[in-house]
Amino acid sequence: MAGTLGTVEMGPPGAALPPGRFITATTSPRGVSVNLSEGGEVDLPAEWLRDNCLCLTCRVAQTDERRWAPWTLVDQPQVASAEVRDGELHVGWADGHASVFDADGWERIGRASRRGAYQAVLWRDGYELGRFDHDEILAEAGTHLAMFEAFQRDGAVIVTGAPTVPGTVVDFARSIGLTLVDSSLGFLFDVKLDPAGYNIAFTNEGLPPHNDNAQYIRPPSGQILSFVINEATGGDSLVVDGWGVLEQIRATDPWAIEVLSRVEVGHRQYSTTADGFSRNPLVVRDPHGRFTHLRFSNQLMQPLPFDHPDLDEWYAAYRLLGRTLTDRANQVHFRMTGGDMLFVNGYRVLHARTAYVADGPRHLQDVYFNVDDVHSVIDRLTGDALNAMVQA
Repeated sequence: MAGTLGTVEMGPPGAALPPGRFITATTSPRGVSVNLSEGGEVDLPAEWLRDNCLCLTCRVAQTDERRWAPWTLVDQPQVASAEVRDGELHVGWADGHASVFDADGWERIGRASRRGAYQAVLWRDGYELGRFDHDEILAEAGTHLAMFEAFQRDGAVIVTGAPTVPGTVVDFARSIGLTLVDSSLGFLFDVKLDPAGYNIAFTNEGLPPHNDNAQYIRPPSGQILSFVINEATGGDSLVVDGWGVLEQIRATDPWAIEVLSRVEVGHRQYSTTADGFSRNPLVVRDPHGRFTHLRFSNQLMQPLPFDHPDLDEWYAAYRLLGRTLTDRANQVHFRMTGGDMLFVNGYRVLHARTAYVADGPRHLQDVYFNVDDVHSVIDRLTGDALNAMVQA
């Protein structure tokens, strides 16, 4: 696909549970070895099997919460017996407990163990972001799902055809399952030309790639930029896949990623009534080395101490990061007009605008949400978030 840099598997590491009917089961040094009709043989750890017992002694049926606590055993649980009876896996334990896993329960455990898994597509110039119609998203569950899946995959989507009425973005976000996040600087960020505005967004200057709210330790991870009207000359939008940029840098200059992940930098945003400040690394990775957060807002960045032990190395890495983010080859440009909404994963995708001439009205409204809501709505629409693994 044009403009792609590759893919990254996100979510829990490890394999999915094999599907099919239980055929045979035997005890093994690690726990239980089972053979399934479609998935072959798999060795299941005793600790994992005991912890995922679905019986009403181990689970609260009404809420699907765990009642069993692994630390109530001094040592690891010991399997006394394992067999398949009438298509069900029966496991007997040394302490006298018995666990039964039928096909339905097995599938539910498998779904729960893989929740959060998705494939992120990394992109650059030439990539086509998904576009979805506002009314179709509200009317059709399939379009709603497709829009959220595109957002999950790419970190950004564009919604078109929204009503050009101030505040529409709030009702739309709530109607598609997003909980909006307030902040000390306001719930709805109204962006118009304002000589007294506290942020560069209130000017007509170009904005370099950035993500909002860098002043927070844990800023909202999702943002919607909704245009009420845009009839000014210029002011075109652009986005950058921050994870894609970081992968490029890691391939050529891994030392820079290490420095950007280690050195904490301050960011501040303030108005006449509020002040926000925190100090954090620009790059965050998960325990498996996958990028989960790029924090970049040059306009809000605060000074490092002049004698910081990593000062020279950090500036070298920061210059490299800035050059790569602002490289036209890593940017997707487009024009947004009234009724257009841009959804971005603010931990991944940076947004920006070109300078504009205030020869026509330009009114943008921003709101913030948590990307976790997108993953949860996808799972509800696809059935991965089934209610109650335990059936009373």
